[in-house]
Amino acid sequence: MKYFSTFIAAALLLSVSAASQAAKTDVVLLVNGNTITGEIKSLEFGSLRYSTDSMGTVSIDWEDIVSITTKQTLQVEVSDGTRFFGVLDSAEDRFEIKVRTQSEEVDLHTSRIVRMTPIDAQESFLERLDGSFSFGFDTEKSSEVTTLRTSADISYRTRKYLVGLSGTLNVTDQPGSEEANETRRRENIGLNYQRFRANRWFTDWTAGWEPHDELGSLSRYTLGAALGRYLVQTNQNQLSMTAGLNVTRESFIGEDESTTNAEGRIQFRYLHRRIVPESNITFTTEIFPLLEDLSTYRTETDLIFRREFIEDLYFDVTLSHSYNSVPPTGAEKTDYTITTSIGYSW
Repeated sequence: MKYFSTFIAAALLLSVSAASQAAKTDVVLLVNGNTITGEIKSLEFGSLRYSTDSMGTVSIDWEDIVSITTKQTLQVEVSDGTRFFGVLDSAEDRFEIKVRTQSEEVDLHTSRIVRMTPIDAQESFLERLDGSFSFGFDTEKSSEVTTLRTSADISYRTRKYLVGLSGTLNVTDQPGSEEANETRRRENIGLNYQRFRANRWFTDWTAGWEPHDELGSLSRYTLGAALGRYLVQTNQNQLSMTAGLNVTRESFIGEDESTTNAEGRIQFRYLHRRIVPESNITFTTEIFPLLEDLSTYRTETDLIFRREFIEDLYFDVTLSHSYNSVPPTGAEKTDYTITTSIGYSW
């Protein structure tokens, strides 16, 4: 728990330190003829996040944008997975954007562009961090009581790779007599390094630590590598699949001896986003079969409904499910949580 507390404190410190603003010199032309001067923060799922001096950070429907001019270096990704790195200028035709790279100029229709990310070599490390943190309460099958939940995510993106650090903490006081009361916990700290490849492919390296009292795990350390691809990538939907291998070292709460295993990793992840109201749905499921006995496996599944109610503040409901086909002695096979949280993103 002390490790997670340190992680949360660091996340909060970084979020405050990253508040500095770049010069707002980008120009967006809208379909109604208006122009807005500001700074491009990101384009994802058909919504352009745009920082202005007078209105703060706003979200603009991508279909309402005719052209963009910016001297920022951007990573521009189109629906077939091709990525361009350069500055943007207006093209001759409406709803087209000219990308000026170091070696060429490419005119792209706005309907083909699914993601844009600023990649400014002059930005400091802190200015290129994105993240969120939240807190809420769980209703757990295992305990039937209210449980505190805290989570945080930080990511750092460059032209060629993405580094992410995440953590969650669940703490539950079991009901019963004073002698029978017991604090049960589940913690997770994960680090991943994703390298972007051609044609929507990527490679993913992961490391993690997780104790899970209800499933009998005192600690589980994981190292893994995988190959993945974005199967669907549009302005509203994204579906990816990842397959790879993990090496785990696990210690148990009971008398079972510690084990070191090789296991597979299969992940499916789906995201859907709406602009009005700004909301999204994320579904992630992972299967970890034991390589020496494929009938032994564990699974982790999360379904998240999130909706922004004030700028950068959101409300979400998270359903999480864990399963172990062969649990340690005295442990449960299944655990699930239902969480309602309030969070902040930057």
